[in-house]
Amino acid sequence: MPRLPQSTISTFWARSPKSPADFAIATSAPPDLKAVNRVWIEAFNAQDWTAERAFRSDDFRAHMSGSPATLDNDAWSGFMHEFTTAFPDAHITIQSCIGETDRTATTWTLAGTHRAPFNGIPATGRKIQFAGIEFNRFADGRIAEHFAQFDLAGLLVQLGAMPV
Repeated sequence: MPRLPQSTISTFWARSPKSPADFAIATSAPPDLKAVNRVWIEAFNAQDWTAERAFRSDDFRAHMSGSPATLDNDAWSGFMHEFTTAFPDAHITIQSCIGETDRTATTWTLAGTHRAPFNGIPATGRKIQFAGIEFNRFADGRIAEHFAQFDLAGLLVQLGAMPV
């Protein structure tokens, strides 16, 4: 699996390389939440799960399209593993990001290829692309809550699991 270049992480955490929380505590200025959000998405794109986890708070919660329940850290990690196994070349492209107070709002597009079963849908080999929007709430420089809405119906149509 590709890993996020150390230079990206080192540059971002120049004042404190230990964790996002240490960065927030070590500086007098609040962290650049848009930058934290961008590097978190870059960690997803690189499938660097150690770096991705470092951006989530210990009490992280995710609320997502199609999920019957809120995901905690363990459930989120399980979902990320399942998703990137099914779509190993998954890549998120940020369209826009706004950061204010303790929150970011990001619009993005995800593209990938369906190579393994996902949510009971056998691998199709089809290329997929769908749009989404996420809102993240930060605490101590880390993502505490993640709200993601995306075109789930469009994804299912692209996979042939739902009629047009």
